[in-house]
Amino acid sequence: MANSRDVIEAGSDLQELYIPPPGTPKQIDVVAVHGLGGHYLNTWTHVPSRGNGDVTLWLRDLLPQKLPNAHVMSFSYDSAIYSRADQSVRATAGKLVQLLRNIREEYEDENRPIVFIGHSLGGIIIKQALKHAKDKRPRFSDIHTNTTGLIFFATPHRGADAARWAAIVMDIASSMSLRPSSGFLNALQTDSETLLSVSEDFLPLAGSVQLVSFWEEHTHPVLGKPVVDKSSAVMGLPNEEVMMLGGNHQAICRFGVGDRRFDPVWRAIRRSAKKLSPGLF
Repeated sequence: MANSRDVIEAGSDLQELYIPPPGTPKQIDVVAVHGLGGHYLNTWTHVPSRGNGDVTLWLRDLLPQKLPNAHVMSFSYDSAIYSRADQSVRATAGKLVQLLRNIREEYEDENRPIVFIGHSLGGIIIKQALKHAKDKRPRFSDIHTNTTGLIFFATPHRGADAARWAAIVMDIASSMSLRPSSGFLNALQTDSETLLSVSEDFLPLAGSVQLVSFWEEHTHPVLGKPVVDKSSAVMGLPNEEVMMLGGNHQAICRFGVGDRRFDPVWRAIRRSAKKLSPGLF
């Protein structure tokens, strides 16, 4: 697709997947954040079974068809389920905010609405990023004040047990004791201190944005149950729109051409953008 950036500059961690053509005003920034064991492209990519059909990165290939004025980005970070890296939700959220500020400054338009899209752990990082942007004002004031929507795909607001996270990337029978657990894996345990802290910090901010939470309809093929069940994926806030979406934990945010599940997603993004600027789109 024209104007998609397939070759990413070395050292950049906030990847621009679609930039509106020259002369077309950028009316909204869409920022996607993948989850545990995810990837800034693969998490959002539908690969057809048995090679039938096209591989579809919906952030680049489908969303601009609905929202041609959207500047679409995807955050890349080390989310390995087993890693020796120093991983923390707070540090990763801070990095996301800094990179987003740099890109918005580059285009000299820091008043565009921002809609964040998070899958699994990505939703937790987004919530912390919004708190970080508010606390670090005025440096990041535009990010805080212009964020209009948060779209969550199977985000474990209350966590899940370790076995469910392990099943995402390996056979559940593998020995977990042979590899160092990542900081993210520990943070996502049910009722972890990190999750409790992020939730408490986010509550005062939740009323100023449109919230959409999608929870997974289908079970994980290894677990035989959802990785993140509805009780964890839904925050229960008054302004939260809740919807079950087809697919297991990985497939819930992967849409191919003609996938009807994509319809409520792009519409939620558009509604969120319109909250700040009703005349958009």
